[in-house]
Amino acid sequence: MKNIPLFELRNNNLLPFKFKKLSSGKYFLSNDYGEWVILSENDFRNLIENKLDDENIKNILVQKNMILSEWVDFSKVVNLLAGKWLLRHHYLLHWPSLHIVVVTLWCNQSCRYCHASAPWKDKKYNMSKQMAKKVVDVIFQTTSWEITIEFQWWEPLYNWDVVKYIIEYAEKKNEKYKLKLTFALVSNLTLMDDEKMDYLLKHKVRISTSLDGPKEVHDWNRPRTKWSSFEKVVYWIKKINKEYKKRNIRARVWAIATATRKILDKYKEIVDLYINLWLHSIFIRPLNPYWFAAKTWDIVWYSMEEYEEFYKNMINYIRKVRKEKLKKWSNKISMFKDAYAEWIIGYNLNSCQRLNFMEERTPCGAVLWQIAYNYDGKIYTCDEWRMLAEAWDYSFKVWEISLEKSAKQIRKELITNVLTRYMVSSSIIDTIPWYDTNPVSNYCGVCPIYSYIKSWNLVSKYRKEWRMRLQEFVIENLLSNIDLWEKEA
Repeated sequence: MKNIPLFELRNNNLLPFKFKKLSSGKYFLSNDYGEWVILSENDFRNLIENKLDDENIKNILVQKNMILSEWVDFSKVVNLLAGKWLLRHHYLLHWPSLHIVVVTLWCNQSCRYCHASAPWKDKKYNMSKQMAKKVVDVIFQTTSWEITIEFQWWEPLYNWDVVKYIIEYAEKKNEKYKLKLTFALVSNLTLMDDEKMDYLLKHKVRISTSLDGPKEVHDWNRPRTKWSSFEKVVYWIKKINKEYKKRNIRARVWAIATATRKILDKYKEIVDLYINLWLHSIFIRPLNPYWFAAKTWDIVWYSMEEYEEFYKNMINYIRKVRKEKLKKWSNKISMFKDAYAEWIIGYNLNSCQRLNFMEERTPCGAVLWQIAYNYDGKIYTCDEWRMLAEAWDYSFKVWEISLEKSAKQIRKELITNVLTRYMVSSSIIDTIPWYDTNPVSNYCGVCPIYSYIKSWNLVSKYRKEWRMRLQEFVIENLLSNIDLWEKEA
């Protein structure tokens, strides 16, 4: 406690904000409207004690709604701030936009970090066309002006006929509703062929896959005995991206890397791989201690300190590559970024709206902005809770689609369900200890499923949760280098 400076509050023009001293010695301030500023310790002390003489800093603080101007009408400020808060939380007015549809439970890979165990190749685990039709009918009951139907794990291409049926039925239904309709496919691409690729591109389906690193890492994460999953996914990434260019479609395959212990010393190799595949960015996902993945702890896991070191090395290497090879590879890497850094800096920190990433919102996206529809019609708050059900915990099944009930009635039951209220109340970040005073909390979110797995409580216990501490580390690391990132953007 001896190192904590004591400031005497004498400034009556302060508006509500949260603040924290960074490792650099500077102070990070942010408010509920997403605005932020970094001040030296001396400027922060002068601000609190009403001794700040620098008019430039004062003007910035007024513009950022950290302090009141001496000549402003307070009632107008209240209306302005209310409008800013509403704009930042605009998603509260719509229900929901992301609809995850699991058309099959079969998968042809057995990843070491998998959240759930894939059952045998059996058609009884496939969604029927009758159920698919009802799912789409429920989806179109949303009050959102846009809809994304995402075909998720396990391997959706195994039930290809139902994937096509949903796409075509939704397109036909949207002729009446005229919403912004988007389709996304999350696939390991090992069942892809030219006919499927052509169909997906014609229907403007966004394609995502997993690419965990160079061959030795990817194949270790996703072991197969007869063929290399790395060779298959790289082949289709290249082919699809070439086809995008040939058809003049401004898109790229979106790839996600899940970090296991094998990747920690290969940050250079994975960045170079993504660049050489003409991918615009890299998104690294740390491991989650869910379900069956927890059983492989000894061989895949790492400490928080090890991951922090890996992440710092990776983003520093991205910056180095952009500087050194920009002229040589400008057509490939002039836009290459770490996706998470880009989201936090380019969208969350530099925008009045919250990040369009369900785990980084408050409340979180469960039920209100995303819903997971299982192959059998069971509806879960999100895809993670659906996977928990496959691990034999059905506590978070929100509802079950009945072919006899109307889609409108099912929608009403979803909204009024007690689990919906639980998920909302437990993920309001401003009511959770530590988050309610930390300025970083305005740019991150909580995940009730993570809290449930770690403590059997939906409400986050921050200091006991690796995920939350990692969020704080990443955001503060980006803040300490934000000038460099912005100059290179």
